[in-house]
Amino acid sequence: MTQIPMKKLPLFVMIVTLAGCAAIASSSKLTYAPEVRRQSSANDTSFHDLLTAIGGVGSADRAAYPNARERTLVRVDVLLPYDNQRIGSERWTVKHDTNEIAVYQVTLVPDGEGSTDFTVSKAP
Repeated sequence: MTQIPMKKLPLFVMIVTLAGCAAIASSSKLTYAPEVRRQSSANDTSFHDLLTAIGGVGSADRAAYPNARERTLVRVDVLLPYDNQRIGSERWTVKHDTNEIAVYQVTLVPDGEGSTDFTVSKAP
């Protein structure tokens, strides 16, 4: 195990703290207003997964805009309503703190066993 001299301990702690803050800032959470949530035809579980799961809108947006400090879902356009029986399609619009706008194509697919699979891609 490497020993850190006591004189350098405060510097080491500061560097670790700043690195942690940078990691937190770059992984900002995707937020939304209740009225935007109601625009989606996805059930609560699928909506949450689309926000937070790997492969969801939140994940795709963090990859596309790694330096964004704020991410807000501002609009959901339902192109094909999802009812857990047939495929659904939505466009999710995300606004960033830099006023950049990103639009994602969301496809909701019933798995035949009561759950929902989804795909997300950046809309053209």
